[in-house]
Amino acid sequence: MLLCLPIKTHAIIISAMPLEQQLEQIAQKIFEEEAQRKELASRLRFNSGKISYPETLEQELCIKVEKSEVNGRIAAVDAGVVGQEFHGFDFLALRVAGAVFEYRQSKVVSHLYFPSASPPISYDVRGGLESYEITWHKSLFRLKGELDAARELIEKHKPDYLFLDGSIAPLLSDKPSEDSAMRCLYDSVVASYCELYQVAQEKNCALVGVIKDSRSRRFIEILQKHSANEGGFLRTTDTSFLSYLLSEGERTCAFSYSSAPKKHQILKDLGGWSDKIASFYLKAVRGDRPLRVEFLSGQRTFSQTASLVFSLSSIHKSYAYPAILIEADLRAALSEQDFERAYHRLYARVGFSGLLAPLRRDSRPFR
Repeated sequence: MLLCLPIKTHAIIISAMPLEQQLEQIAQKIFEEEAQRKELASRLRFNSGKISYPETLEQELCIKVEKSEVNGRIAAVDAGVVGQEFHGFDFLALRVAGAVFEYRQSKVVSHLYFPSASPPISYDVRGGLESYEITWHKSLFRLKGELDAARELIEKHKPDYLFLDGSIAPLLSDKPSEDSAMRCLYDSVVASYCELYQVAQEKNCALVGVIKDSRSRRFIEILQKHSANEGGFLRTTDTSFLSYLLSEGERTCAFSYSSAPKKHQILKDLGGWSDKIASFYLKAVRGDRPLRVEFLSGQRTFSQTASLVFSLSSIHKSYAYPAILIEADLRAALSEQDFERAYHRLYARVGFSGLLAPLRRDSRPFR
């Protein structure tokens, strides 16, 4: 048996040996990596006043965040998507939900839902997709519904802030190849992003994206560039390192999404908006990892955005996330039963058809 556990630029290769011995060696390597991150974070904090980071938008590396009294209208939009591949097509179900909380002195005094407390489910069927296009289909279908709902919510309810679950820009994994059948849908999603930015700016609504489980290296690369001979950066992503760098109630300095937005493979598609997307990391509670927070620069100050996210994300000692996004997520959630009901209704209309046959991997008679 050969077990290979990758850790960024190197891997742990363990030849055939008893299971417990294999696991012991893997555990030891993990402990070593963790100790190295802790030591590196400690040295970086100690020397933070001696190192300059020209690529960042603020001078201090770690900044204390104060909670603010929450007043006004705070909104969030999230989407749930489930689907399945069949022999002749791919079938997706989507529910998009928006929540709006009215705060006075940090207490919710009223709430409403968009388009309703129990939003309808929309469906999409695509045939003829290559196997590698299926992930694009699912992600882009979700983004299109989520972005359009966010724009409509801002236009109708005019919140002071609108939170999205995830990035406020497309991800590299969302961009299909030029000749893909999904390219038109991607172009439509990019247009929806730009329309959302425009409406948010016109309505003075601060757009904020919160990434729960970030695995970016942008901030790590900024640190590494100005920290000579620190090899520990090579084997870490952002939150796995920043968990040790930041203390509860601290954030990193703000920084631009990319050093060269006009050349960035994704940001260049957003036109003039590409220069406005910025980020920081915030550790809201001691028992959880930092959140990556993205926003359009110029709408609110860095401190205003950080204080609001901190105030909304510290309601649980071991789970940091804005309460308004938790509510939107619960409203948008779809179950496998929701999908099964839709599939059986479709089957009742179509009847037996080879197109509706499940894939072989989903219908094995021997297990």
